[in-house]
Amino acid sequence: MSSYFEKVKQNCISGILFLLPVLILFILIKKVFGYFAKFGGGIAKIIGFDKILGPNAANFFGALILLALVYVCGYLVRLAFFQRMSDSIDAKLKEVIPGYEKHKEMAKKQLVDEPKIETDIPALIQFGEYWQPGFLIEQNDEGNAVVNIPNSDGSEIYIVPIQKVKILKETTLSTLKASIKASGKGLLACK
Repeated sequence: MSSYFEKVKQNCISGILFLLPVLILFILIKKVFGYFAKFGGGIAKIIGFDKILGPNAANFFGALILLALVYVCGYLVRLAFFQRMSDSIDAKLKEVIPGYEKHKEMAKKQLVDEPKIETDIPALIQFGEYWQPGFLIEQNDEGNAVVNIPNSDGSEIYIVPIQKVKILKETTLSTLKASIKASGKGLLACK
C-alpha cells in the first residue's frame, strides 16, 4: 500500500515539475499579449477601427503589432550585437526559469520543420538459405557491412560480409518499413 502512495507522490511531483514551466510560459505570453493588446487598442481608437471591430479591435491590432515585432526581431537577431544580446538573455532565463531550455527546444522542433534524413538503405540480408528484410547502415572498403534487422523487440545490429546484402534499389524506406510492420505483406514485390 505504501508503494502505491509513493508512486502517486512521485507522479504528482513529476506533474508539478512539468506544469511549472508551462504555467510560467503561459503567464508570460498573457502578460506580453496584454501589453500589445493595450497598445493596439490605442491605435485602433486613433484610426477608428474600434467602432468597426468593437472590443476585438485591441486584440486584433495587438496581434498585428506583436507579429510585426517578431518579424523585425527575426532580422535583427542576424546582426552580431543582437545575437549576443539574445544569447545572454537566453543564458539568464536558463538560470532563472526551471525547464526553460527543454521547452525552448520543444518549441524549436515544432516551429522549425527540419526534414529527418534517413541514412538507412532498404535491403535483404542473407542468413543461411533465407533472406531477411533489414536496412544497410554503412559499409567499408574491406567488404563488411553494418545492417539493422528489425524484430519484435526493436532491432538487432549485425556486421556481415557485403556479399550477403542485397540492396533493394527500387524500394523506398517507407515501403519496406510498412511491409515489415504488416508482417511481411508486400515484401515479395520489393526489388
